[in-house]
Amino acid sequence: MNGRLTEGLSFEWRAERHVEELLARLAEEDLAPEQAARLAELAASARARRTRLERRLQALRATPRLAPVPHPIDRVDEALEVALALTRAAADRYAALAELSRRLADPESAFSCELNRIAAEEAAILLDGMLAAAVDETLHRDVALA
Repeated sequence: MNGRLTEGLSFEWRAERHVEELLARLAEEDLAPEQAARLAELAASARARRTRLERRLQALRATPRLAPVPHPIDRVDEALEVALALTRAAADRYAALAELSRRLADPESAFSCELNRIAAEEAAILLDGMLAAAVDETLHRDVALA
């Protein structure tokens, strides 16, 4: 059962690495300064969640397995949509991992997963708002060109 926990934590480590890279690349795009700053902040939040997972994996004497980071996404709205979907899914998986940790009598992992779940849910709220604004901006731009 402990193998399921370390595998789940390792999977989440890779997922957070993916989200972090996606958001960091997006922050480097030609965006409004406040959007770029918010994306950089969200990338840092993903990095913090990943770091928390690294500490738990080290305590469990396991290491995350590296996986290639997917190719960048060119359109801002598509990148935000992917980041939002990944973050929402991660929040759900963190809840399941926290429950598994409690069943395995590992309160430290449960606490780490709950912290990451809360942070992922907060990030999803911000990403949802940014996505709505990006879609609205795209619609207004397309109407103006028509």
